[in-house]
Amino acid sequence: DAWTWFHSFAFDFSVWELWGALLHGGRLVVVPFPVSRSPEDFLRLLVRERVTVLNQTPSAFYQLIQADGDNPQMRRELALRTVIFGGEALDSGRLEAWYARHADNAPRLVNMYGITETTVHVTYAPLTAQDTSRTGSVIGRGIPDLRVYVLDRGLQPAPVGVPGEMYVSGAGLARGYLDRFGLTAERFVADPYGGPGERMYRTGDLARWNTDGELEYLGRADDQVKIRGFRIELGEIEAALAAHPVVSQAAVVVREDQPGDKRLVGYVVPAGELSAEDVEALRAAGGALRTHVGTLLPEYMVPAAIVVISALPLTVNGKLNRAALPAPDYAGQTTRREPTSAEEAALCHVFAEVLGVPGIGVDDNFFDLGGHSLLATQLAGHIRAALGRDVPIRVIFETPTPAGLAKRLGPEQQRRPVLRPRSR
Repeated sequence: DAWTWFHSFAFDFSVWELWGALLHGGRLVVVPFPVSRSPEDFLRLLVRERVTVLNQTPSAFYQLIQADGDNPQMRRELALRTVIFGGEALDSGRLEAWYARHADNAPRLVNMYGITETTVHVTYAPLTAQDTSRTGSVIGRGIPDLRVYVLDRGLQPAPVGVPGEMYVSGAGLARGYLDRFGLTAERFVADPYGGPGERMYRTGDLARWNTDGELEYLGRADDQVKIRGFRIELGEIEAALAAHPVVSQAAVVVREDQPGDKRLVGYVVPAGELSAEDVEALRAAGGALRTHVGTLLPEYMVPAAIVVISALPLTVNGKLNRAALPAPDYAGQTTRREPTSAEEAALCHVFAEVLGVPGIGVDDNFFDLGGHSLLATQLAGHIRAALGRDVPIRVIFETPTPAGLAKRLGPEQQRRPVLRPRSR
């Protein structure tokens, strides 16, 4: 077998990628970062290296499905026999286009749920084309060296169809966290259904058993979320925002204002008594607050937008009312400086289309308006379709404005003919 090493070594999925291949005599193909951000280039690598086992977060695979559909010749040359999903919830309905072009077993798709504390998988669910009509994210049954419980607050088994928290025990479970005794005691608790001294891990994930004896993943029981495969503690981002001297309170939520596009959004309350002019200046400084967070946390934890509000909305119980937090106005963050060339105008249109805003100016930054690495791959595809130009993902990160990209797309840039429909 040939496996790909697609993910960062900071992501536990990479442990499976590395040792799944090397401990079993497989060949490991290291995927260059720019290739990992370009679905078409990655598809080309899969064909060239005759990769047979592919591990993907669902978000990345959805992009690969599009590239697979756009390149029928490469699609026919794929050697894949197994694709394993992990890192975030799978929307099986989005696999319909894949199954329209590929048989159930060529390759076999498998959805797996896992946690770092078991290094790294817990359950598995082989998929077929019939699963695309299912609702929810089915994660299947436990792997042989683990036991999975769905328990209520009293640590009693939840009946079929009733949500509960997932607990994991068995030989494959870690013993605890190195030198973090308090956290170990909190998360690794006594297993009332195991042998003497056995522990089970409290995952913080909600699930339920269905009538087929399979687990359905329902989301997090706490404020820990997953976006694009990364496990994120919202409290860490809130603390980073609150550390800025002009911020007194902060909240961070995950919004999905457009289906399938989850974004982190930060909300801040200004410190002290500020005039209307001061508050407006703070709103305009949202990019500076994002930069501040970026100096303290990884890129994937930087909010796509920062919204300034006078006070955090609360429920009648005094808790944060997340449903009452306003949607960010990405359009209001644009400069709207008009394009001066046809190419700049086309790029502004493409940027606005991908970001889902009414319009942008030539100096507007793609990432300041909510863009991220997965949207950047879509942007590259839209630019190729609109202008017939190949734009590496690296260039979008280096020059994330329409004006900057227009300058980079000189006459020496490789052109591709724009594909146009023709009647048969």
